[in-house]
Amino acid sequence: MDPQWHIAFCNVTYTEYAGVTYRDYYGSPAVMLEAQLKAKEHAEKRWGVGKFCGVGVDMPSCGFVTLFGMATVEPEDADEIPYLDTTRPPITDVADADKLTMGDPRTTGLMARRYEFWQYYQDHGYKVGFGGAGGAIISHAIEITGNGVLTGMVMDPANTWRVLDKVIEAEETVARFGAELAGGEYRGFGYTGDDYSGLLSPAMYREFAVPCYERLYGDNQSRFMHSELLRAEHLRIAKDELHITDFHGAGCVLLTLAEMHEIMGEKFWTQLTPQEMLEMTPGQIGERIKEFAGCGCWRVQLYPGRGTPEANMDAAIAACERECAGGMV
Repeated sequence: MDPQWHIAFCNVTYTEYAGVTYRDYYGSPAVMLEAQLKAKEHAEKRWGVGKFCGVGVDMPSCGFVTLFGMATVEPEDADEIPYLDTTRPPITDVADADKLTMGDPRTTGLMARRYEFWQYYQDHGYKVGFGGAGGAIISHAIEITGNGVLTGMVMDPANTWRVLDKVIEAEETVARFGAELAGGEYRGFGYTGDDYSGLLSPAMYREFAVPCYERLYGDNQSRFMHSELLRAEHLRIAKDELHITDFHGAGCVLLTLAEMHEIMGEKFWTQLTPQEMLEMTPGQIGERIKEFAGCGCWRVQLYPGRGTPEANMDAAIAACERECAGGMV
């Protein structure tokens, strides 16, 4: 199969191309929308790839667990992204699972801000999705317990499942809420992104992570997964027991290209990471993309970050056009 290529523009590039700080970007739906439109215009004029710049509600990745009352930190530097206050998780022992209370996406934490921004986009003619649910069950459970869930998996599995069930319920609640706002019906997840699940042993991955994802995927035949810390044995479990249909192998330093190809066939993505796009030379970038295009994957992705040299973007796009016969997707 001829590989296709894609660019993952996001908050880091939107704000850079638009010349706004993260504080302004996340603090105002008007600034956010304007920044996304400016970034799209810049990418189109400079490289002809504006199609990869989306318009939609964006929030820091820490937003989901604020549904459980987890606090965030607003950095003093206006151009740093808000992050979780990991010194104050809602609970630290899974035996206290009953203390975990989920709020309302309309009124609680950063979800409430997401809802406010969503309304702004709708009012201005942009029929975007609500988003906010990504299937990060293990990651969120670790965050809201201050890593306590990892101990619980060994010492107290019953209460660990009470925590996991609450996180699954919250994910489904947000996804169902988003479906209702769009006038549709919730039908399960087609995607899960759960980086911390690779911290589990393969046996614990099978015992705890797999049932969580199975519940989220539901009856979906299309099952896309992203998880950066997986090893080959984890990925085999996901393929054989969850029947994932696509693996986003971005940043997966514990998996080789050969292992991903052996397990997934062609149904996996490779990615030139923000760090690589920042630090590699144009020549190295061309060689890396040639390696990706020849490894058997069906998608090669560029992920520019803050400060990516324009010469590196030029080289990356030129290499994708040269090496990826399937074209842009």
